Amino acid sequence: MISLDLLLKHMQWANKEIYTEVSKLDSEVLDYYVIDPEWKIKTILLHIAKASNNYGQFINGVTETEPLELEEPSSSDDIKVLTDKLYEIDQGLIDNQGIGDVDLTIKMRSGVKEHKSSTIFSQMVFHAAEHRAQIVAALDRHNVRSINLDDYDVWSYIRAH
Repeated sequence: MISLDLLLKHMQWANKEIYTEVSKLDSEVLDYYVIDPEWKIKTILLHIAKASNNYGQFINGVTETEPLELEEPSSSDDIKVLTDKLYEIDQGLIDNQGIGDVDLTIKMRSGVKEHKSSTIFSQMVFHAAEHRAQIVAALDRHNVRSINLDDYDVWSYIRAH
């Protein structure tokens, strides 16, 4: 059975790898999007980190989160800063995975909710994967095909580690 530890470590690795690959591209790609111009690559990169920051705080028992104070990246250096911060946030989730499947009270836009920690961990992993795919789709739409998601799947993570 696949473990939460493997899923979280894969997420951390895939996030870092995809962000690093995007940082190697020309900065104009940061304005690419799939369909909705509100969801540019630079917006998605920041969104993943901000959401991860919130999920990490929820796992730590914080009901109302403190926002991550970073701006959308506009350069390779900005992406590297964001990559490092996201890696740190992801590491916190890895370090706190042993809390058990406890009930957590969290404040979301839709109000105060109770969720199991397993739900938050699961949402975190799938949220990051969905948006990594959105980044690659935006690149693909503009004929930038240097990032292949198959290179960042769980099997690739296992081979790399």
